[in-house]
Amino acid sequence: MTSIRVLAPTTAFGIGLLKNEIKTHTGENVLISPISVSIALAMTMNGARGDTQKEILQGLSLPDYGGLETTNLSYANLLADLADNAALGVDLQIANAIWANQNVTFSPEFLETNRKSFNAQVASADFAAPATLDAINQWASDNTKTLIPTILDKISSDHIMFLLNAVYFKGQWSVKFDKLLTREADFHATAGDVKCQLMQRRGDMAHLSGTNFQAVKLPFGDSKRINLYVYLPNAGVSVDDFVQRLTEKTITNLAKTKWESEGTIFLPRFKVDYDVELNDTLKNLGMNTAFEPNADFSGMGGGRIKISEVKHKTFAKFDEDGGEAAAITSVGFVAMGAKPMPWTMRCDRPFVAALYDEHTGSLLFIGVVNAPD
Repeated sequence: MTSIRVLAPTTAFGIGLLKNEIKTHTGENVLISPISVSIALAMTMNGARGDTQKEILQGLSLPDYGGLETTNLSYANLLADLADNAALGVDLQIANAIWANQNVTFSPEFLETNRKSFNAQVASADFAAPATLDAINQWASDNTKTLIPTILDKISSDHIMFLLNAVYFKGQWSVKFDKLLTREADFHATAGDVKCQLMQRRGDMAHLSGTNFQAVKLPFGDSKRINLYVYLPNAGVSVDDFVQRLTEKTITNLAKTKWESEGTIFLPRFKVDYDVELNDTLKNLGMNTAFEPNADFSGMGGGRIKISEVKHKTFAKFDEDGGEAAAITSVGFVAMGAKPMPWTMRCDRPFVAALYDEHTGSLLFIGVVNAPD
């Protein structure tokens, strides 16, 4: 069977995430891990049905492969591909987990599908015990090499499940920056100039010029398979405007650029921490129903449930030697209560009756009927 990939859809989804995030974080550092969010929501999709499932599929910019089985296969193939660190030339680790409330019965098929397709660790735990919160945060810390020590602040009484994804990356540049060439310089930030340590490298690199930007790719390891793509908007073009015009083609054009030319790149050492709840961003991408009372997660079991929050934390730092980055995505689910049972009201004993004007809020009559005439 031909291996099915989801790399391009992950790129389109990531651009959508970034465009939405910068709208509410103007002038701030923003760092998203599209693959982390995509995997967490793909696991979620295994429990979704009807419009809820369709909206997640479309929001993730995934093709309609004709069923969850093929979509799961595409992710399984992708995860297997990215697990080959020898071929990647870097340390890349991706982990998935499901923490389920031990007092709630979930679909065995849902849990097994995520075990099989996403290598998800499944744990049944007492959500009322403080040790469960500690265990989830310890999992986050362990799977990001302590770069992200916690993902949850608390577990609420109505939480019944958390789906989690962790991504950890560490690699060395194929050609390192010479530390002796690094100089302190002004960085012209949106809010004003700040000092930075500006690295410098001269040599043959894959470089691309667009109508309003120039870009370079900086490879990691001997394989040069994973690269840092750096896009610099032209003078007079704000980075926010550039991002809003960013397309998947902007990324793929640089990916296709193999010819290298001599040039010089000045790049600051940088470190970014980012912590965000993605509910509004995902709704803007069309995933509305999953957060609403009419959400259909009947394939998950556990009764009537909806997504309460999608939390996302990232960290990255790059210097003369290379880079290190990590991400955690947590999808939390809450119970909406049991479906009301059919009821019967048999007024064969004394009752109260009232006559009320809803327009004015006037109680016109109220009384007790002890015996109807």
